Amino acid sequence: MEQDVEALAEDISFKQNKWVEPAAIELVLEKIQQLEPVGIGARSIKECLLIQLYKLNVKRPDVRMAIRLLENHFNDLHNRNLDKIKLHLNLDDDELKIVLKLISSLKMKPVSELQEGITVNQNVLPDFIVSRNGDSIDVALYRLRSEGLSINSSWKEMAENNAKVTTDKSAVQYIKNKLQSAQWFIHAVQQRESTMLKIMKAIVQMQFDYFMTGDINLLKPMILKNIAEMVGVDISTVSRITCNKYAESPFGILLLKDLFTEGIANEAGQVISNKVIQSAIEEVIENEDKQNPYTDQQLVKILADKGFSVARRTVAKYREQLQIPVSHVRGLWA
Repeated sequence: MEQDVEALAEDISFKQNKWVEPAAIELVLEKIQQLEPVGIGARSIKECLLIQLYKLNVKRPDVRMAIRLLENHFNDLHNRNLDKIKLHLNLDDDELKIVLKLISSLKMKPVSELQEGITVNQNVLPDFIVSRNGDSIDVALYRLRSEGLSINSSWKEMAENNAKVTTDKSAVQYIKNKLQSAQWFIHAVQQRESTMLKIMKAIVQMQFDYFMTGDINLLKPMILKNIAEMVGVDISTVSRITCNKYAESPFGILLLKDLFTEGIANEAGQVISNKVIQSAIEEVIENEDKQNPYTDQQLVKILADKGFSVARRTVAKYREQLQIPVSHVRGLWA
């Protein structure tokens, strides 16, 4: 949502019951816009693109011209007034094409809620290890923390002996409470690890074909409620166990939340994962005529021919999640 600094300052002031100056918001935004990924913290698509351009080598002619185009002719670009842009920037067709190609390489959304397919991340420590073992799949915790937890036997024996001979009841009760707390903590860790394994095994059971092949088209629709019912726990427990958790698989490290998808019925009455629809949309757009890209309504017809009955607004939503621009913008960048 695009919002100017003055309006943002007013919103924050009302929420905190303390006046915040727009200048203070500007300073914070400047800091945020220096962070990765480049373009984060932008107040508009135009600003997002410009931030990315200024991170490039601004001595390059195409970068300088792209900056001029966005700063002075962003609305003309949006409205496809290419002749006006060429006239004011003194560009020929080939030069404009080079500049538009550069702009097309920039990200309109530096941070996307949903990336293509399943997120594969090789820069985190996984919480689970999923491995193929012939025709079966093994699931294990990456690290069993409970194995390193125990109560020192000599301390426990000493505490029990002192409890028998001491007359200080408060000291006895203190030691007893601490011992019980330690035992409870170890049991709680063991119980959590047991629940984590049960939930991960249920996920693998439901997505067996996917984990055997890594083929996203075999991913089945799955929601938190499905796993909660299989394991016999509350939905909130599944949510906590899978939130920001990763699994090491034969085809990369996966973010567990990406395995949970909604289902859409095809013409045959089968319920398929929405990621399958997204994969189909991306494939169609990848192979489209770049000079005459498909509109969302045309994509609806093509998907219908493939057996997927999807509304135009759903196609638009999935296209945006895949960070694919609308047809007239894709046509500009052809």
